[in-house]
Amino acid sequence: MVHPLDTTVAVIAVLFGVLVVLSLIAPEYTPSKSMDRMPWPVVILVSGFLGTGGVMALAGLNWFGDNVSTGWKLEQFGWWLAAGGFATYAISVSWHYPESQFSWGVPLFLGIGATVRAISIVMIERSVRRTLREVEEHTHE
Repeated sequence: MVHPLDTTVAVIAVLFGVLVVLSLIAPEYTPSKSMDRMPWPVVILVSGFLGTGGVMALAGLNWFGDNVSTGWKLEQFGWWLAAGGFATYAISVSWHYPESQFSWGVPLFLGIGATVRAISIVMIERSVRRTLREVEEHTHE
């Protein structure tokens, strides 16, 4: 399995997004007490970003097509969305429950991790393209 921790974080994003959608459908259900004070537009934003971002990151991480760039782009965009969802959730929780550092700290650092992964994909892609150019130049000499 490639990138087991990345896969785990992407699955967490998807599950969180699904649980938040459930809370919109069934208002008596709350996946997190800290969400009780969130305005519904924030709940929708968090759910959409996390769910969509997680699915896209998983699709990119497990890309099996011939064009690896497509997989990288899917994964990267997914991580940007997930980072936004995790960060929005963390900011909202910290606003309403600043004393609950674990409740907002974990999603904050998941968001930072998603951002770092998105940036690392850019670096990986640049490195691979540079190596391919060098190999191509060397074979044409």
